[in-house]
Amino acid sequence: MKLGIVVVYLVKDEDEELLRVHLDQIERSTTVPYTIYAGVNRLQPGFRRMLEAHKKVKICQLPKTDLRISEEHAFYLEHLFGQAISDGVSHVAVLHVDSFPVRSGWAKELAEKLSDRCVFAAVRRDEARDLKPNLMCILFPRDYYLAQRPRLTLSAAEKGSDEYASYSRKFPHVNETGVGYGLQTYRKGLTWYPLVRSNRAQDHYLIGSIYGDLIFHLGAAARPDKLFNLDRLSLTGGDQPSFAARSLGFIASLLPEVIKSRVRQRLLKAKEAENLAIYEKVRSKLFADPQAYLRYLRYGGK
Repeated sequence: MKLGIVVVYLVKDEDEELLRVHLDQIERSTTVPYTIYAGVNRLQPGFRRMLEAHKKVKICQLPKTDLRISEEHAFYLEHLFGQAISDGVSHVAVLHVDSFPVRSGWAKELAEKLSDRCVFAAVRRDEARDLKPNLMCILFPRDYYLAQRPRLTLSAAEKGSDEYASYSRKFPHVNETGVGYGLQTYRKGLTWYPLVRSNRAQDHYLIGSIYGDLIFHLGAAARPDKLFNLDRLSLTGGDQPSFAARSLGFIASLLPEVIKSRVRQRLLKAKEAENLAIYEKVRSKLFADPQAYLRYLRYGGK
């Protein structure tokens, strides 16, 4: 097995330690020959030098784009896939800068789950009914990629198709990068191996999660917004609405829509502040002693 680990490095100034933990965990947990294919188009010079000094990292020159957020991420990943495949890797794995393996042999274990029918392994976050492959970790063999040429995102025609509507009914999801792989398996009658959340302990329902007892994801490290889809659903009457959402429902017939909208926004701001405080707590615990914190999440206890 020759593994190409593909990462688009967008790192905040204060997250040098996160980058160190990410690289260290990959090195200590990956037992097969590997290269990290690093997309660094908008990475700060100091962090780029860190990657350049790492013996397992290949800095990749990628085209510039005016795209941002998920579209930018997908654009860079597609180019990184091409470079890894051209170098002759047998498997490609995608990670985020705030996701990394937690157990030795992770890549080989995932590769052994695959077959002609089960064509890739990926995190299935489930949060807010999100059943698509999630790019905090996805691993696929080169033969699948070359034969199927999957795309991470959907074209406008695909989004408007009856086939996509059927897929969405069967597999509810947040329409983000990765959904293209989910739709293609549905279209071809194929399957994929899901890594589901496996925490024995937690500080938050999403921030600081372990998937399949193999992959850690901090969550929302690259963006200032710390609201998640389940937060929005629970505060606006979605699945398992919170007490606040039930209260809003009770007063719905009594207040004009403009007032209800203001109440929702205040509740969302309060939830975001709560999530941010938890994020900082989880991040601090991870940086203070990565192995101890990962053990806590995986096995429980203090």
